[in-house]
Amino acid sequence: MATNNKSPAPRLSEPPGVAAGPAVAAPCAAQAIVAARDLAWTGQHMQVIDLCAPGLAAARTKPAQRMDLLDLRAESLIAEGRFADAGADAAAMLALARANRQPALLVRALMRQSVVLMRLGQGKPALEAAAQAAELAHKSGTEPVLAQCLLCLAEAQLRAARPDAAVATAQRAAAMFEALGDIVRLGRAYWVIAFAQTRLSRNEESRRAAQQAVALARRSGDEHGLANALNVLSFSCKDIAERLLVLQQAAQAFARCGHVYGRMLVLGNLSLAFTELGLYRHASRLGEEAGVLTARMGTRLHQALGIAGLVKCKIALGDVAGGRALWPEYDALVASLDEPVTRNDRMLCATALEIAEGDFGAALRRLRAFLRQVRATNSEFELYVLIPMAKLLLLQGDGAAALRVSRRGVLLHARQGFARSGYGHSQDIWWWHSRALAACGQDEQAWVALQRAHAILLEAVRNVHDEGLRRSYLNKLVVNRDIVRAWLCESARRGLPDEQRLVHLGLESSLSETFKRLVDTGMRLNELRSAQELQDFLIDEVTELSGAERVLLLLEAPGGLQVAGSLVPAGEDAQELLHAVTPWLDEARRTRAVRLRHGPDGMDAVDQRSCLVAPLVAQNQLLGFLYADIEGAFGRFVEADRDLLALLAAQAAVALDNQRFASGLEAQ
Repeated sequence: MATNNKSPAPRLSEPPGVAAGPAVAAPCAAQAIVAARDLAWTGQHMQVIDLCAPGLAAARTKPAQRMDLLDLRAESLIAEGRFADAGADAAAMLALARANRQPALLVRALMRQSVVLMRLGQGKPALEAAAQAAELAHKSGTEPVLAQCLLCLAEAQLRAARPDAAVATAQRAAAMFEALGDIVRLGRAYWVIAFAQTRLSRNEESRRAAQQAVALARRSGDEHGLANALNVLSFSCKDIAERLLVLQQAAQAFARCGHVYGRMLVLGNLSLAFTELGLYRHASRLGEEAGVLTARMGTRLHQALGIAGLVKCKIALGDVAGGRALWPEYDALVASLDEPVTRNDRMLCATALEIAEGDFGAALRRLRAFLRQVRATNSEFELYVLIPMAKLLLLQGDGAAALRVSRRGVLLHARQGFARSGYGHSQDIWWWHSRALAACGQDEQAWVALQRAHAILLEAVRNVHDEGLRRSYLNKLVVNRDIVRAWLCESARRGLPDEQRLVHLGLESSLSETFKRLVDTGMRLNELRSAQELQDFLIDEVTELSGAERVLLLLEAPGGLQVAGSLVPAGEDAQELLHAVTPWLDEARRTRAVRLRHGPDGMDAVDQRSCLVAPLVAQNQLLGFLYADIEGAFGRFVEADRDLLALLAAQAAVALDNQRFASGLEAQ
């Protein structure tokens, strides 16, 4: 690490791979360039775009100055998500460099071209442009420029699915920046190293590099570098609470540096985090919000990744037809990209759809062909193919084949240091290995594998102090539900003490975060205008605040109570649940009080179901009810949960009453 604690005079809007421009002579252009850099450093990208325009329009602006202005404006256009306009500036830079026959200008133009192509998801041409720039810079013998070109090349190698090369190139660039005392770019080099290491499933190496990138960015005041580093740091967070916190910090840093494109990236990763919690409806909302941004920006790579996430959420929610309806657009988009990350994701999505539709034969044929391909071209991805293959073989009753597959999977996971899986939950492979061992009569080994699956599950939520989120993680994901139930059964059979057997139910909790979210919920409720939006939002908020397995929103109607919204486990029916709890609703209609129940009587808490009923009352009028319940295996409602639901019900009743009043006025 360099001993110089002073960061270099920052090239304020320059991303990795953008060289500093030569000295300029015309006072107006020179002043505009300096001012634009200052504005970009503080995230004022629209002002940068406006400030660069006069100098670019002036005929007397010198080529080097024009290159500076185009480069600065292109980077600010990228920050604003205006990639087509940034591409036009990159093309103008190339034309300017070729017209003036100056290698230094051509190097800058090629790097800018590479960055724009990367943001558009065009990895191969981006790599070609970056490699050409690096070759020219090497011939020039100018070390600062060569270091910047190498950093650009490293990111291009990463985007073109060459992570090994990206690590080596970024490490070379980092050594040069360290020698030069360039702290800003040194931090960004570590960001590329961290990102590439995740693609190689080297989570510990990635985490160390990302932490180094974060520290350097904080030291230099580089908000954009900090945002990128935090975003990548989230990839290696095994603890979901830490991941959410890091992503929130990344979003704040992107906001401070005025990066709309970065905000889209974080939204996508937050969507993945909520998917991992089993909160698929919330994940879908975030994914759709990110999708609007990607469509506006024209970033087809992120569009494809976002649609894949939505397909998976729809499958998890039981809307297989909805997932299949997204397929034609998704399939065409991935085909047009011709890019390895999205191609791999498409294969997993196709398999998930076939399994959900019951076409096990087609899914298994696809996975076997995919496994051969992955072993030949991308061995780091093998684990992600083995997980669904082991599951599918067990579904088909072939325990011996499932065991061969799962044994290979757990071996790979152990080699990766039991790292968090990027395409699924790390406990999945151990769960299926446990089931395969049990299917082959190897009960003791099955118990060992189940212990590992349970330990990984706990590690993910040990520091999640928000009980609603933790309970959701335990009961919304099918694999987690199965692990918890199997653990409770097997640990009881083996005589484990309750402090060990029920450890997932005794983790430390805090109501502070929950009440903060409740305050935010109240404000957001009053912003929703349509009845359907409001009803969907209420179901999601009850679910996230309480972690309930079953939620009903019931509204009074001329024909009696109607189910306006619901969330129930797969295979259950909301109308049947309404019929079962009707006596409790009748009592709440009389008393207007929130009621908490546990049953059946006489059972241990872990074997009881907690149930909450909250009437929705506004201006002394009963509008309906909120109902929520959870099995004791995944949590237990207490008085604090009752009070939370009472507060939410009061807010919800006011919002529903206001919405009905507004709808009535609109109708009139």
